[in-house]
Amino acid sequence: MRRGNRKNTRLLALAFIAGLLAGGALFGGMLFPLSEDLKTISTRLEDFTPSLTTRVYDIRGRLIGEFFTERREYAHLEEIPPLLQKAFIASEDQNFFRHPGLDPLGILRALWQNLLNLRVVEGGSTITQQLSRSRFLDNRRNLERKIKELLLAILLERRYTKEEILEAYLNQIYLGHGVYGVKAAARLYFGKDLADLTLAEMAMLAGVARSPSYFSPYIDFSAAQRQQRRVLRRMLECGFITQEEFEKALSAPIVLSGLEKRASLCPYFLDHLLKELRTTFEDWQIFSGGLKIYTTLDADIQKVANEALKESGYQGAILCIDPTNGYIKAMVGGRSYEESKFNRATQAHRQPGSTFKPFIYAAALDSGFTPSSILVDEPLEFPNGWKPQNYERIFRGPMTLREALEKSVNIIGIKLLQEVGIDKVIQYARKMGIRSNLRRDLSLALGTSELTLLELTTAYSAFANGGMVPEPLAILRVEDTAGHVLYERTPVVRRALSPETAYIMARLLQGVIERGTGRRAAIGRPAAGKTGTTEDFIDAWFVGFTPNLVCGIFLGNDDRKPLGPQKTGGIIAAPLFARVMKEALKDTPPHDFSCPEGVVEIAVCLKTGLLPSPSCKTVVLPFKRGTTPQTVCTSCP
Repeated sequence: MRRGNRKNTRLLALAFIAGLLAGGALFGGMLFPLSEDLKTISTRLEDFTPSLTTRVYDIRGRLIGEFFTERREYAHLEEIPPLLQKAFIASEDQNFFRHPGLDPLGILRALWQNLLNLRVVEGGSTITQQLSRSRFLDNRRNLERKIKELLLAILLERRYTKEEILEAYLNQIYLGHGVYGVKAAARLYFGKDLADLTLAEMAMLAGVARSPSYFSPYIDFSAAQRQQRRVLRRMLECGFITQEEFEKALSAPIVLSGLEKRASLCPYFLDHLLKELRTTFEDWQIFSGGLKIYTTLDADIQKVANEALKESGYQGAILCIDPTNGYIKAMVGGRSYEESKFNRATQAHRQPGSTFKPFIYAAALDSGFTPSSILVDEPLEFPNGWKPQNYERIFRGPMTLREALEKSVNIIGIKLLQEVGIDKVIQYARKMGIRSNLRRDLSLALGTSELTLLELTTAYSAFANGGMVPEPLAILRVEDTAGHVLYERTPVVRRALSPETAYIMARLLQGVIERGTGRRAAIGRPAAGKTGTTEDFIDAWFVGFTPNLVCGIFLGNDDRKPLGPQKTGGIIAAPLFARVMKEALKDTPPHDFSCPEGVVEIAVCLKTGLLPSPSCKTVVLPFKRGTTPQTVCTSCP
């Protein structure tokens, strides 16, 4: 070193010592005014739990989402590999287990290195100081904050063991890209659990901590490698690793897991969960409490539902519910969550069209009608000038209720509503779970009263489940970090229809898929459902079910512009039902609807619904005992 440089270095060192003495005097003078602030902060020392990520799991225990203010997974010290602990100690605080919270020698060493290099190459803060700063103080850089940091470090060392401080530090430290703590960082950078990290990866992780905005391998891989080598040299100097381990780690390849943004599997469902969670928990618990939320969602069904709606090209929603317990198995609230957070499965009130007709038919079955009852499809005109039409703009004359439902005949629906009574039909809809306002006029038969897909899909559970309707259920239980159950829900199921009426409706709606407007919804096993299309092709629906799953499909533009000519529920919604249900039930054996004792099934004439003559085409229909046809058909040639 040149003589001039030596002289400058001595002057800088003397200036530093003088600064320390002056700072000490100032430090003592400031202790009293800061004492009250420190008392307030010290009362929070026992609350040593950092902000933790709340994790959401599907019904099979698979991670499907997270809530957080800081992305963090807590790891107890015994979960953190000793070599990773040593990597941070070697990098940040070599005397950690020997100093009382402050390390004067470390400060002097860091200052000396910075003076020699004429730039900041090393910091002098201990791990305890870093913890006190990040946990309790703000980011302002002034003398008052520095003094508080030093005093807090001493308080922490007096109250906690070195192991407790190290554990808190390794969970509190920021490691870039919104991630806090070594456990979450190991997943972020390497896609690994802590136990699976290599020495090379551990050293790189410890190097990132010095300045994540500069040394993240996603930002500057070369800079991250330089920090990695620095940490490895420190570990070698401290005797934490051997020369052989040092050389092997230097040459070991680093493979990053990738920082690409992963779209959430079920963002609309997570929003739905959040509303329920907020009725019981505070936001700080949800977003910082590290809760474990176990839900009813099935990730496999959700995935196929996502794909089905996206690839359809239409805006809308898909909802799948287990009719036996109300478990929400899939919820797709729109084609793209990034484009719109509006959940069309739960928030969109739209006209259901002919998917409302089953409520009328269910009430009719309890009012003396049977599947073979005859009504006339003919022009109608009401005193107010209303002239309702069928979709095909034709009239078929006398027809059975079975055929009218399969072909979704509007005129028969209106006549049936007249016969049964509007109030009774509304009563049935309410019992089955419809909560939205319903119009008290005959247009109710055409599905003009707006409701949600969640309401409609839940109501159809009564047909699938022997007349029993469950409350929709999304959350099974919520646990804290220790596994204690904080919140738990069990299925709530109530009777809405008699078993006989529910079964007959299931069979009639099965005919919709086998012979009627819903033929594109066939899935190769017993299934039932109903199509719905509103005026000018603005909305298209299909709600269908098997004994173990109900699936509702709604398609419609948010601005209510028409979907296009002939875009009916049977044409564009029914195929989506088939796609989702085939995949959802591929590992489930087929089950037929269970016939109750109060129902008999007999073959009747396909056209008249009467007992068949030898020349009649027949269909097997269910009847409540004592209501079967007694007359033989004489109309078929």
